[in-house]
Amino acid sequence: MKPGVLKWIFLVLLALIWGSSFILMKRGLLYFHSDQVAAMRMVIAFIVTFPFVARHYKLIGKGKMKYIAVVGIVGSGIPAILFTTAQTRINSSLAGMLNSLTPLFTVLIGFFFFRSRFSFLQVAGVAAGFLGAAGLILVNAEGDLSADAGYSLLIVVATVFYGISVNTIKAHLAGINVLIISGFALLCVGVPYGIYLFSTDFIDRLTHVPGAWTGLMYIATLACFGTALSNLLYFQLVKIASPLFASAVTYFIPIVALLWGIVDGETLNLLHIPAMLAILGGVAMISYDGYRARKQAEGL
Repeated sequence: MKPGVLKWIFLVLLALIWGSSFILMKRGLLYFHSDQVAAMRMVIAFIVTFPFVARHYKLIGKGKMKYIAVVGIVGSGIPAILFTTAQTRINSSLAGMLNSLTPLFTVLIGFFFFRSRFSFLQVAGVAAGFLGAAGLILVNAEGDLSADAGYSLLIVVATVFYGISVNTIKAHLAGINVLIISGFALLCVGVPYGIYLFSTDFIDRLTHVPGAWTGLMYIATLACFGTALSNLLYFQLVKIASPLFASAVTYFIPIVALLWGIVDGETLNLLHIPAMLAILGGVAMISYDGYRARKQAEGL
């Protein structure tokens, strides 16, 4: 299949998977603490993925393991706990909308740390995105100033880490099989998270809390699809397209998350709609600028 077609298939699949992740986290939080949900997600994703790559350590290449560790820690491990902590106080749909900041931080981090180009249009896009994010963070569902702004900011921090991960993959891991990247990245977080998980009351909750096994099912689905499978799709997308195109999956994630939120009875203030559109408009400006630059380069 042509890379141009394949990248769009990956993009749609990722949007559906990641857009559904927030509601799965919300369901898991009904039965387990936020740190336990994050730990279970990483441990299960590690168990599912690592057996396929354990014997391929030598294919990583000298000096590359440190970059894979960065991808595992900042691209999966830290965001996992930030999202579950945030969703103890904010709606899953709001979390999905704030996740759209990822392309903005991809551009900023690429400029400051990976020597990427930064244009006026990108500056405008980043500014529009941050204004939209401010609207989402500061206004609650009733239209008042939100008392949970700090929890919303945890999602913003998570998108910063996603931006670091995306740029690291493109800059340092382009020649490595995506399954190997994913498996060893999850090794870096799955083992410590596993040790932590069994130091909590996880087993006691699983045994005595009514419905806990249902909660485990939600989290296992999140881990297998929202982490293990999606990591493979995402890393491959970064390699066959570009970091900016891959991060543009966040155009569609908030739509899926919003639909799930409506199904689950979550309320949304009308002021959130222009705020979300401001973020997506900023991402659109950034994406268009990248597309224009590539077309100009191809014409030279």
